[in-house]
Amino acid sequence: MVAGGNWRQRLRLWSGLILFTFCLSHFSNHALGIISFQAMDQASIWHYWVWRSPLGETVLILAALTHVLLALWRTSKRRTLKMSRWELLQLALGLYIPWLLIPHVTTTMGVAKEFGFLPLYEQMLTLLWPNAAVNQSILLLMVWTHAMIGLHFFLRLYPAYQKLKPLAAGFAFAMPVLAIWGWIEGARRLALSRDVTLRITPDQQLWASEVVVQFRAVVFGLIAVSLLAILIRYLLSLKARSLTVVYPGGLTVKAQPGATLLEISRMNDIPIASVCGGRARCSTCRVKILEGGETLPKPSVAEAAVLTRIGAGSDIRLACQARPESNVEVQPLVPVKASAIIGEHLKDAYYWGVEQDVVVMFVDLRNFTGITESQLAYDVVYLLNSYLDQASAAIREEGGYVDKFIGDGIMAIFGMDSNAETGARQALAACRRIEKVMKSLDKEKGPQFRDPIRLGIGLHLGPAILGRIGAAGTAGKRGGLTALGDVVNTASRLETENKNHGSFMVVSKAVVDAAGARIDGAEEAEIKVRGKEIPLQILAVKSLDGLHLADAVPA
Repeated sequence: MVAGGNWRQRLRLWSGLILFTFCLSHFSNHALGIISFQAMDQASIWHYWVWRSPLGETVLILAALTHVLLALWRTSKRRTLKMSRWELLQLALGLYIPWLLIPHVTTTMGVAKEFGFLPLYEQMLTLLWPNAAVNQSILLLMVWTHAMIGLHFFLRLYPAYQKLKPLAAGFAFAMPVLAIWGWIEGARRLALSRDVTLRITPDQQLWASEVVVQFRAVVFGLIAVSLLAILIRYLLSLKARSLTVVYPGGLTVKAQPGATLLEISRMNDIPIASVCGGRARCSTCRVKILEGGETLPKPSVAEAAVLTRIGAGSDIRLACQARPESNVEVQPLVPVKASAIIGEHLKDAYYWGVEQDVVVMFVDLRNFTGITESQLAYDVVYLLNSYLDQASAAIREEGGYVDKFIGDGIMAIFGMDSNAETGARQALAACRRIEKVMKSLDKEKGPQFRDPIRLGIGLHLGPAILGRIGAAGTAGKRGGLTALGDVVNTASRLETENKNHGSFMVVSKAVVDAAGARIDGAEEAEIKVRGKEIPLQILAVKSLDGLHLADAVPA
């Protein structure tokens, strides 16, 4: 997010957005060549009015210098070049773009400043067509791809972007195609219709070539220094690995003080999710510090802002920001997709077991034996499948995970991929959907079923261990993902409590409070849970017509 990260990250983001705005304006101007050369030439007047004015040119130059220097600084601070594919592609493009871009910038700005050359479309297209057409088109594609990667991983943190992603993808693919088509078509038409006299002399071209060599030497010297810094830091770390990081399952690695937990994990092929690429804009790399947390440096302003936003406890840190100085034991809290993982022994975080707060739901079909007595097997199976299909669909539509079917019951988990607050809202919304399913089934069940269709739901929030049970010793095949812990037993207990209250749903107050919800007409009570000294506060709900959910807060 624009407001996320430290000041360097925000500055790099804003400079990147300015450069993207320039590229969008420039490439849109190119695309007008599809119509005619005159169209692109006339539109360029407005483009140059904005970007070649004293203010526009100053902002553009400062943005370019800021973006490049901060990118090089961030590269030099890396402890490893192991990274996700999109980060590697963005980095590689960022390092190669200057090679193709410097000659273009030297002509359009350097020669223009030094000799008064006007880089109008008439002149530039004549210079580029046809000998430099391939290089110029490759440059356009590289710049656009680099921008789209950065823009995608910036916008993906916004919920609205997920809805607009297909439209955004269409725009991302269409713009470079139209721009390349436009500038080539404009250059071709210009070459056929006019005999253009170039206003750049051979001496000026020679001057530009010398400047290009000098600029390339400076830029790629800085790149080499950045990469050399990574190599030196890595070689020194081989001799200075004085701390131990312990991961779930007893996996232990040696590391050098100063590296982040995310870098340490990547250097040792240990999967930790990182949607934003380690920029402290998301919270997917959060880990629980089991031991050694008191020795970690205090969170930076950027990290503290993210941790506060998700309501994290004092033992939760962002792996991309925490830099251990002594031994620590950590537990990743967000699962990693298997496709992003290298080692066969590290299929995903669930293979180890992930401990986090979730909402567990149990749904049961009341008096199923009585309902199905003396009924044909076909009718019984049809009714049961209809109920299970519709109820599980309602759970999934609200973001829940169907753990298992237990006879005529369902166990589901909410908040696995977000947080407990979001999971609580999703679970209550799913209950409202399931109530509609119950009413629909009762209305459509047919005269052969004399008793009404009634469902019972139990909801509870608490810490659970999420793991792939049966994953060990299966030659790489995954076992079923399930939740373990007291929260599961309590949720099941709440589901059976519906019989005592004649209710549709019994929910612990913890779920309602986490969701910021209100349920009008609910019966408040306390029950004694086996093994617990303090009674559990619950709400018994006969109808969810009185459910009021607060607006969601992005995680």
